Amino acid sequence: MLITPRVSEKSYKLAADNVYVFDVPLDANKAEVTAIIETENKDVKVRDVRLVIAKGKPKSVNRGKRARPTTTTRKDTKKAYVTLSEGKIEISAFAEIENQANATEAEKAKVEKDEKLNAKAEKASTVTRRRTGRRGDR
Repeated sequence: MLITPRVSEKSYKLAADNVYVFDVPLDANKAEVTAIIETENKDVKVRDVRLVIAKGKPKSVNRGKRARPTTTTRKDTKKAYVTLSEGKIEISAFAEIENQANATEAEKAKVEKDEKLNAKAEKASTVTRRRTGRRGDR
């Protein structure tokens, strides 16, 4: 049975609370999901598994020039919300998101530092002139 992690903003936020979201086959049950998670990740203890079936959305389909447009539905999907009591599951997509966030913070700090240096350089390079009111001093 193939269980894949679901990568979304909601699942990323839930992972901070030790709740992981997986896409599972429609015929999977809680015991199978628990067994697979614990065998794939040795130092993990599953506390709870919640299964949700998301019904497929209806979509309109045009089947040719003279045929009438009809509607069909997408496949149903099943999600498993797995709560862990011990350990963590490393999901590579979440690690990439965290690396990107850390990189952007470092870039922001670098840009702010460069702006401060540029502001100081501009301030030092400007020469103050006395205005005497004549046309040539403008």
